Amino acid sequence: MTDSTDWREAIENSRWKIDFEINHYGDLFYSLIRTHQPGKVVELGTKAGYSAYHMAHGLRENGIGGLDCYDLWENYEFNSCPKSEAEANLREFIDAGIVRLHQRNVDGLHNEYDSIDILNVDLGNHADLLEEIVMPWLPKVKELTIIEGGSVERDQVDWMEKYAKRKIKPWLDGLGEKGYKVFTFEPFPSVSLIKPK
Repeated sequence: MTDSTDWREAIENSRWKIDFEINHYGDLFYSLIRTHQPGKVVELGTKAGYSAYHMAHGLRENGIGGLDCYDLWENYEFNSCPKSEAEANLREFIDAGIVRLHQRNVDGLHNEYDSIDILNVDLGNHADLLEEIVMPWLPKVKELTIIEGGSVERDQVDWMEKYAKRKIKPWLDGLGEKGYKVFTFEPFPSVSLIKPK
């Protein structure tokens, strides 16, 4: 990882305002969509739209599929951005009917979907949040669940330590023991993939 001062400043000056950009994870999001050819993708935690942009680009190239994005945006009490930034960054895909933005809390949202192909979760992830939010989704996800985090380095970020949040990596290891296939891309901030049983 680069010097923290450099990457944090770069994030603040970026249109995306997200650490995925540091190690070019957009290519991964795009490739996963192109490979899996999903019909329905749901994203929990969109912020300025970095992962949504790359997934929507893949959906457009595939010629099929849609992406429902959920976030609190300016209603989130911690670090976020206004919904208008996501709208501006995703305008071409919104206008094309590929992306739909929904400003709301995601608690219980899984009850509104029978099944989806891909779920992407980036909600300030820690194990307790993932246990609460992701576990009800897993039986409904046909292809792949993507989560931000999962590496040892990501589990040691300042806010995880400061607020004594339960680490993601051991939680993912537990999913592996339950029969799910789990793989983590290590470069910071890391991205983990969960495949159904």
